[in-house]
Amino acid sequence: MPDGAPAATEAIKTWLQPLQPVLDPGGRIDWTRLTSVAEMLDRALRRYLVGPDLPAGTERSGRLRMIRQDLARHVDTTGEPDVFQVLTQFMCGYCDIDLRDTTGLGHGRLIARHGSPQTKRRWIPRLLAGDLAGIAVTEPHGGSRPAETRTCAVAGSDGTWTVTGRKTWISRLTEAAVFVLFFRAPDGQLVAAAVDASEPGMVRQPIPPTGLAGWTWGVLDLDAVKVQPEEVLHGQGMGLLREHFAEYRPLVTATALGGAAAVFDTVTARLSERKTTGDVHRLRDSALITLGRTHVQLATALLGAVMASQLAEGGHADAELWGAATKAHGIDTANSATAELALLLGASGFRADCQTAKTRRDLSGLLFADGIHDSLYRTAGKQHTATKDTAGGITAVPAPRDQLNSVALTG
Repeated sequence: MPDGAPAATEAIKTWLQPLQPVLDPGGRIDWTRLTSVAEMLDRALRRYLVGPDLPAGTERSGRLRMIRQDLARHVDTTGEPDVFQVLTQFMCGYCDIDLRDTTGLGHGRLIARHGSPQTKRRWIPRLLAGDLAGIAVTEPHGGSRPAETRTCAVAGSDGTWTVTGRKTWISRLTEAAVFVLFFRAPDGQLVAAAVDASEPGMVRQPIPPTGLAGWTWGVLDLDAVKVQPEEVLHGQGMGLLREHFAEYRPLVTATALGGAAAVFDTVTARLSERKTTGDVHRLRDSALITLGRTHVQLATALLGAVMASQLAEGGHADAELWGAATKAHGIDTANSATAELALLLGASGFRADCQTAKTRRDLSGLLFADGIHDSLYRTAGKQHTATKDTAGGITAVPAPRDQLNSVALTG
């Protein structure tokens, strides 16, 4: 790693190991393996530098893909408990929030869980080797409200469907090898399909974001894109989405909290250095209060993400509630903590090539990605206020299918 750059192994030492008794009370995590993953990530980051001075664009996204592919040759986290992936994402975020897709299947879990045997055989080996899966849900008129989806399929005489519509604010726009595309089937039901990203009829319009710019982002237009019957995922579309995001949001939350934790460590190291060199004789009480408060906020938010992940893995009825609420709370916490901490760095914390400044830009993007935080709080509040008379409108998240295993993933 370049001098002063955050390291995944440091994240384990300063944040995860002190919390080990509560993060892993049942001893499910192989901490030696987790440390090995951190060491391999640090080595990959030394080979493919993605510091804050590397601008968004083809070169940056290319290096991020090489990091993912490099780790894929040595690391397969799909057979580990879900909490292992949560902690791995915390380490990735600690190094750079752009590393949120470094390990695991990501949105490809939908394919692994609900794809046909042909679709799994086609895509799972590629995803395990480092290819990326994107997800296309959001539309211009309805935001992230899938119930208002207008993208629709028309049945062809040969048994295939052709899908037409527009998807907006799509991440991994040009890097994804496959998109999990949500649309209305010819009968009007919301469904999803694993669609090859190179399929004719897909037109991309990249839009430069202010944060989370490691992958391209923008509009995906679909003009009579062909979908084969075997590409359609098993299950009703809304149920697939709810199950998936109950599991996926804790990963996003952990990534964000890892980024904020790195800012905390940068600030404490800078303050300690200034005190040692005599630049400051005494740290102000206000600075010490900020450090004490933000540390416990980040630690407890991480515990919340771990709890949400465990509920989702077990198919708990409240998994969606906790996934939504802890994601909203975790992203809010990471944003407010870094805003306070950055002030303690002085003017150096606001340079464009400063990792802290980049982390703040990325965290602001996560207020919108994978669900705007207010809408997630609303989801939780809606479930809290459901009664036996109104609960019929709130269905439990479908219990996950059998846990992923190496046979299913490679089969």
